[in-house]
Amino acid sequence: MLINELLNVDADIDVRGIGYGDVCREKDLYFCLHSGDRLKADIIFAESHGAAAIVCPSGAAEDFRHIPSDDVRRDLALASAEFYGRPADRLTMIGVTGTNGKTTVTHIIESILREAGVRTGIIGTNGARCGDKSYPCSLTTPDPPELHKTLHDMSEDGAEAVVMEVSAHALALKKTEGIRFAVSAFTNLTRDHLDFFRSMEEYRNAKLSLFEPSHTHIGVVNVDDETGMRIYRNAGIPVVTYGCDNPSDVFAIDYASSDGGCTFVANLMDDVTEMEYCAPGRYNMSNVLCAAAVAKVLGTETDVIARGVKNVRRVSGRFEVIKGKGKRVVIDYAHTPDGLEKLLRTAREITEGKVIAVFGCGGERDRGKRAAMGEIADELSDFAVVTSDNPRGEPPEKIIGQIEEGMRGSAHIAEADRRKGIECALDMCREGDTVVIAGKGHEDTQEICGVKRHFSDAETVRELLK
Repeated sequence: MLINELLNVDADIDVRGIGYGDVCREKDLYFCLHSGDRLKADIIFAESHGAAAIVCPSGAAEDFRHIPSDDVRRDLALASAEFYGRPADRLTMIGVTGTNGKTTVTHIIESILREAGVRTGIIGTNGARCGDKSYPCSLTTPDPPELHKTLHDMSEDGAEAVVMEVSAHALALKKTEGIRFAVSAFTNLTRDHLDFFRSMEEYRNAKLSLFEPSHTHIGVVNVDDETGMRIYRNAGIPVVTYGCDNPSDVFAIDYASSDGGCTFVANLMDDVTEMEYCAPGRYNMSNVLCAAAVAKVLGTETDVIARGVKNVRRVSGRFEVIKGKGKRVVIDYAHTPDGLEKLLRTAREITEGKVIAVFGCGGERDRGKRAAMGEIADELSDFAVVTSDNPRGEPPEKIIGQIEEGMRGSAHIAEADRRKGIECALDMCREGDTVVIAGKGHEDTQEICGVKRHFSDAETVRELLK
């Protein structure tokens, strides 16, 4: 393929692939994503690996093979789309953004569309698949070359639609530039990722950018959330609203729950139906309403939506219940203050006895949420085991100490070894109690001192309950 088929440049250099970061093959069109000394390192790396041409920030171009760009990340996304034949244009693209709930919502949408006979791909935190076929997927929202290759492969495998998680990082880094979503959904916005974003407003603005007319045709937003209400009032696109508390186009009444799930009556734009979902919690009811609203916008019949919700495959690590030896354990990915609060409140709904929490906070990430999560565990659990999440390069004891600052005088212990922490909680658990293990959910590794080792909360629990 010629470079002028990928970028608006007056050159006819032949390129055979897209390179960026630490990926470059001979004859690749390589994109330099850094500046300063790291830019020089990028150029040296690309040249040493035989790049056909190198896209650099404007002002850094040195010869005819160094192509200036006023936005390298945007051009990486656009060139990746062109290289793989603009596969998103052949698919009904559905994007889901928000701090919490993205994975659950995408899985519910996929289940509803499957019930409607629409072959649907799914891309997100739990990986990428279409039907029973899986595709390589390294991030919640893959980098543009991987994203468009996945969309291309899904299209070739018969996908008609793709529902994907669109993270705030992805929006800030322009990974989805050039894709116009048929529908984009917003779940909620609470504190997270302030190690990457300089403020909550910057984080919010990244989410809001998905609902610009160039990126999305129709929005579906949660008006129980302040940011969702802002999108509804200010977006330059049609918006369908959903919520559990505020007046909206899609809403629910008569909520009831158990550890087996929840039931409620949903009003989908004046079509009323009973809903049954496999996990409890008002936040899960909100997730279902979001998915149902998206499906309704796409023209899906109400009875099909209800069946799709009832038949959804359980999402790994999302209120995943494991029972054994008379004990009940809930494993969940909740790793933000809001997520932990909703998780523990839901556990309290279904628990006659004590709620025992096991949780930590990730290292080298937003330190400001640590004491807040400690305070939430202090308030909403009867006992807490503060342990390691993914400490990465930080000392686990330091992270635990910062969490404990929000737990003054509360009933808890600190145990840096996550397995031992889980074992301690299970030893304390009696009939009628619930152990809630939060933070890692579906993950099967733990990163300590930069090294990822195999570790799964679910596997550990099942082994200990044999």
